[in-house]
Amino acid sequence: MKLKSRILQIYRGIKMNRTFILKQRKSSVPTDLKNNIKLARKGFLGESKTIYNFSKNEMKYYLSDIQRLRTRYINAPYSFILDEKVVFESMYKSRLKIPQSFSLIKKGKLIPLHQEYKMENINDLIRYLDSNEKCVIKPIRNGGGYGIHILSKIDNDYYVNSKRVTFNEISRIVEALDDYFVSEFITQGKFGASLYSETTNTIRIVTMIDPATNKAFIPIAVQRIGNKDSSPTDNWTQGGLSAEIDLETGTLGKGVTYPREGILTYHDYHPETQSKISNAVIPHWDIIKKEILEAANLYPYISYIGWDVVTTDEGYMVLEGNNFTDVNLLQVHKPLLKDERVVAFYKTHGIIK
Repeated sequence: MKLKSRILQIYRGIKMNRTFILKQRKSSVPTDLKNNIKLARKGFLGESKTIYNFSKNEMKYYLSDIQRLRTRYINAPYSFILDEKVVFESMYKSRLKIPQSFSLIKKGKLIPLHQEYKMENINDLIRYLDSNEKCVIKPIRNGGGYGIHILSKIDNDYYVNSKRVTFNEISRIVEALDDYFVSEFITQGKFGASLYSETTNTIRIVTMIDPATNKAFIPIAVQRIGNKDSSPTDNWTQGGLSAEIDLETGTLGKGVTYPREGILTYHDYHPETQSKISNAVIPHWDIIKKEILEAANLYPYISYIGWDVVTTDEGYMVLEGNNFTDVNLLQVHKPLLKDERVVAFYKTHGIIK
């Protein structure tokens, strides 16, 4: 067993270092080699100097990028419940409002999941669009808004991610997919649309199980807001904005954009639409917070979840739960390790010493 455990540790270490190097190469934040080497020795990507403003802030209070990669294994061996989006739906749909999944896509073939909408082929998919106007196709095991296809019918035309397409083009797109699923499209409410109407703007809520009480708590939550660079999603590193949420009141702080130009820029108003961000209040916040905590307490062995929530005019929907969360769009607002509960949580799971 000791040998097996050691081999697993080595494998995870190699995988984390490889991911770290790839992220360093893909970062669009201006850095220099000397800075990158200096920060890498401390477990941070070169971009973190800008994102966390290390010229003014103490590095010791920030979860590093390599430590963040280690959090992938906190929920093991139950990570698949969050990694597999269809499994997540089946586990939590009795307690949370979650979009319905209609079909799996395996090697271009549709496998129905839903009794009412038996989506077995491309014709069934088109019939659903004809009646319901929109649906979404997502990777089963991916996050960050990557690989998403939003299908819609407007008047008599079909669209994929706002591009007009033919029936045959939709068919070819679906036939090229593997390990995807078709889900109902959730239309955000007036609040989300007021922030930016061209993307679905989601809330990221982090929950942790307190090792002292075995109860869930929320250390931080942010509202993500899309723009023309991130469209059709609200992904922060693709150009969107992140605004911290006051956990007591649901009030938004300023929105900050990913520093592609090497400078953090904070916005009281959306830079494209001039819609108000700072001091806007999330509707139904008390209900959202209460029910997310209740869901997090359902399975305390799944102790670390990044919940993606969209507000609707009737309440909210949980789009997915993530096995481990990006922390740059969180810690751009404040360091996680100034919260003693967070420190105790990460220490318990061997993420920090």
